[in-house]
Amino acid sequence: MSGSTTTSCATAALGTELGRARCPQPAAIERMKRSLQQHGQLMPVVTVKREGKLVLVDGFKRRAAARALGWPELVCRMAELDETAQWVVMLQLNLAAGSITVLEEALVLRELVSRGLTQAEIGTLLGRHKAWVSRRIGLVERLHPELTEQMKQGLLHPGVARALLGLPAGNQLELAAIALGARLGSQQTERLVGLWQRATDPQVRRYLLSHPQQALAQAYPKPKPAPYDPRLTPASQTLARLLRLLEEVTPRMLHLLRPPPPQQDLEILRPRMALTRTLACELATALGSCVSDADDAASDDSVATI
Repeated sequence: MSGSTTTSCATAALGTELGRARCPQPAAIERMKRSLQQHGQLMPVVTVKREGKLVLVDGFKRRAAARALGWPELVCRMAELDETAQWVVMLQLNLAAGSITVLEEALVLRELVSRGLTQAEIGTLLGRHKAWVSRRIGLVERLHPELTEQMKQGLLHPGVARALLGLPAGNQLELAAIALGARLGSQQTERLVGLWQRATDPQVRRYLLSHPQQALAQAYPKPKPAPYDPRLTPASQTLARLLRLLEEVTPRMLHLLRPPPPQQDLEILRPRMALTRTLACELATALGSCVSDADDAASDDSVATI
């Protein structure tokens, strides 16, 4: 960070006004306390000066842990940042460290939008696609405030929250309670929401909400395992299971690819799709070779018996 200086600062005097975009969990603070006790402060906290006061940009868990330990001072890096750059730096530092949740990303992005930046401009600043920005901002703009608060407390998984975004606010609360009560994961919640949206009969909807696990099991039965063939070697038993998996997954992928996903999604998925295409070509070649060898062997056997 250009234009920054490092010094010691009184822990209690560090302002936490920007902490409205952070959601430190008690467990994370406990881990930070143990780290400070064992290793000391490895990285300075980052601050900016606002109206004669030092305000934290990065280091909220370190400050909370240090206060709990009774540390009077922390090493601080004082940066020269305007009120837009402070949010960009907060996000950049934590994205690089992998120490920010999806909700926190969304809250910081919303602060940048409130400063007048467009989603495309934010994406350019962060080196991300504008679709990445849009998805996260949608998480806080379209999610019921009570569910946002549950995410802040770590009670609601971001994936479950995203599955609820297409619902009206009241229904979000209702299905979130069902998902939490039934301990549904992100994919299960997404499927339950889809079933609920497609259902037109009130009685069917009531069944979905009262028996979510049973409804999901009926709508999405688990695939039967590939039958065990004692003639196969252990490696070929594994191959048989993987072939069965491909038989089940491939039709679903074809359904999702016809028609193709939206262009903004394709731009994000392109590297992975290109890799998968290469692997699929290699797999098709290997399968073709094996099938040809099997056909040749079968032909030789038939000639030998004539």
